[in-house]
Amino acid sequence: MSQMDRRTLFSMQAGLLIFLGGVILLAFQRQRKQRRDPGAMWFAAAYFCSGIGLALQAERGVIPPFCSIILGNFFFMLFGALTHYAICATTAQRNRTWTYLLALDVTTVCNFAYYTYWQPNLIFRVQEASLVMLVMYVALITALLRVREPVIRPAMRSMAALLGLHSFFGFLRFTVEVQKANGDVLFSWLGVVTIAGLALCYLWMDSLRVHAELEQSAMTDPLTGLYNRRVLELIARRELQRAARKNLPCSALMMDIDRFKLINDELGHAAGDSSLCAVAGVLQASLRSVDIATRLGGDEFFVLLPDADETTAALVTARVRNAIDSLQMRTMGGHVFSVSVSVGMVTRRGADMTVEDLLHASDIVLYREKQVNRSINPSGTGGLQAGGAQVQPSNA
Repeated sequence: MSQMDRRTLFSMQAGLLIFLGGVILLAFQRQRKQRRDPGAMWFAAAYFCSGIGLALQAERGVIPPFCSIILGNFFFMLFGALTHYAICATTAQRNRTWTYLLALDVTTVCNFAYYTYWQPNLIFRVQEASLVMLVMYVALITALLRVREPVIRPAMRSMAALLGLHSFFGFLRFTVEVQKANGDVLFSWLGVVTIAGLALCYLWMDSLRVHAELEQSAMTDPLTGLYNRRVLELIARRELQRAARKNLPCSALMMDIDRFKLINDELGHAAGDSSLCAVAGVLQASLRSVDIATRLGGDEFFVLLPDADETTAALVTARVRNAIDSLQMRTMGGHVFSVSVSVGMVTRRGADMTVEDLLHASDIVLYREKQVNRSINPSGTGGLQAGGAQVQPSNA
């Protein structure tokens, strides 16, 4: 490759690196504010440093060797260490490999100084740089394949594939008999593809996360984190169809907080919200892994118990009641209060089971239980067993 061709390719790659670093920095402003994730900043820094390094190398023969060779390669090989740190930060991996990669970068440029000033050897410098970048890419690929977040895994694996392809051709560059000029040109253009591909994959990762968050927010109640009515109808219909095919029972619980209006009126809406979140937390902790808990609205909760007969449903109900009865919450004013719930439990079998049937039947049972509770304690101030909210002094 001629000096002019090398300078043109390096300058083009340097400009692309710096441009894409700016794109990543701007694109991830929202993410950094929401998640406080420094990964995008470090990924952009890796692109900026590599761009500066290639820009310096492009001027070899024009500027002093210390700037073009020593500093140029130092900044260029920072890509491996900084990108590794960015990936680990973005994917919440605890890994200090990037510090070893940084030390490898420093050691390599020290060798470059020796083979530039004291014992000039261009071929050795090129081979050493290729080997070091291969080691850095292997470390990067390992970090990418270790990502456990299912949502972003496709983007991470695509990045690993790009790095693997680049490393493979870099290895072939020195082991296969190819014409030197053609090999350099091919490898340089492959570098352009890799640079652009890695940036696009990183942006794709953010897009996947945003899409998953939007789907999650559409499926869950924002206050309690439980599923909403929309998800209930989708999941419950599938579960009921499966139960009908296999002739299995299916139970449901309709539940609301006793005297919830009294809690809001006397203790404040913050106490009401705390009650809802506390009950939701009990449901998440007390139910079986196959059970589906939803908040229908207000203080009403609905739980679908797939494959549960009357005995299983009664055991689950008792476990939930006991856990809720043991709750102790505190208002912003320091008062301790407790809540209780009324539960309507039903069990159905057969092919004619529907979500609406379970909702209607369990709501009727719930209404009857609340009527019984009110007849026992008409005033609503008799404590937990009566179903009311009992306020105690702050030192209780």
